[in-house]
Amino acid sequence: MKRSTASKTGIVSEVASAILHVNDLKASAAWYADILNMPLESIDNETPFYVFDMDNRVNLMLDDHRNSTYASHHPICMFRTDDIDNAYLRVQQSGIAIALEKQEPHPGLSYFNIVDSEGNVIMIGQSDWVNPNPVQPLESSHPIKNHLHNVVIPVNHVKRASEWYSKLFGQTIHPERLDGGPICWFNMENGTGILLDDNRNNQDLKAFPTFMLKTDNVAQAFKLMQDKGVKIVRDIQFNQYFIIEDHEGNTIIVCLATDQAA
Repeated sequence: MKRSTASKTGIVSEVASAILHVNDLKASAAWYADILNMPLESIDNETPFYVFDMDNRVNLMLDDHRNSTYASHHPICMFRTDDIDNAYLRVQQSGIAIALEKQEPHPGLSYFNIVDSEGNVIMIGQSDWVNPNPVQPLESSHPIKNHLHNVVIPVNHVKRASEWYSKLFGQTIHPERLDGGPICWFNMENGTGILLDDNRNNQDLKAFPTFMLKTDNVAQAFKLMQDKGVKIVRDIQFNQYFIIEDHEGNTIIVCLATDQAA
């Protein structure tokens, strides 16, 4: 029996990927391959995206969106569904704005884009393909893991966004997660959470982070980034995380793994 990827009341309950818009796909793929210590596969000139296999089927997709019909507001993440037609119908019934109608580039792959309460574009997709031989890190001891700890969604109003996503996921908002602070989070089925952040403490950054990589040793990960000459825009905070900037100015949180989603 196929496991459902939505709760009884939610439309989706599982993250499929973080999606990062890049300008130079090949250079960006090389940069992230180095950070993640993963082999870099060849990229042909016709392919507009590159996918890093992560350890829980929540992948990191770099996309230059060269074939997109929209010039801005690219999707920042994708949620997985096993019934795209039902998900689309429920989105319509919920009154959620649809930014891109259902697309089917080829049999076995379909998706559409929605707009959340904060203006972020989110993709909902269904794919029958599972990589039988996912690419693994070159060394298991590498301090930055091939695991997305959280997808980070920038919001303007945490309470409003929390209520919107709680309906999308069919989850109750835990009161302790909505205490007037800058964040609220949702645990998801496959271990990669959703973190809503109003970024009141990140106004100095060139871009707000949209995903969080996991480390099991924050001090080692920090030193590795220093040794590689990676731009660090936030030193280690609370012995838990730090923020780096890639070569295109995108920011990434590197966070210590914990039992509870950050």
